[in-house]
Amino acid sequence: MTPETLEWLSIKVPGFANLSLEERDAIYDFSFLWSLFEGTEMNRYCSVQTIRQYVSDLGQRGRLLDFDCDTYLIYLKERYFRNGQITEYFSHLHLERNHNPAEVMEALSNENATIVVRVIGCLIVVYRLRNNLFHGEKWLYQLQDQKNNFEYANVFLKSLML
Repeated sequence: MTPETLEWLSIKVPGFANLSLEERDAIYDFSFLWSLFEGTEMNRYCSVQTIRQYVSDLGQRGRLLDFDCDTYLIYLKERYFRNGQITEYFSHLHLERNHNPAEVMEALSNENATIVVRVIGCLIVVYRLRNNLFHGEKWLYQLQDQKNNFEYANVFLKSLML
């Protein structure tokens, strides 16, 4: 980010100046990684349906075990489904905007969920982070408490693009 843009955001956007360098970097990195992922892996268009197809294709190519979605899933469970209960953060995903895809809740709540369901569920959460960031929802929180969300999503996205 250029110093001019950083200064402008710090002046114009409430709370932006309070974000640490690590928080800003995680969000900045996510923006580029998502763009690369959507452009190269999703044929420039992502939806819940294309995510399902993408994961099915990974399975057909024998790639579902090439990366570790379980580390990301452990983080997601702690954030969104702690002690067998939905947390206050879960509603902020706004899954209803994608017709509440069953794979997310299945991945979070079922210890025996298949690898297909786990990968789809994780990728849908990343997709919702993308939508919430790029469509402005995250700005309602002044991007507070998002560093781990984006850092874990970044690692997961990079693993998908081996």
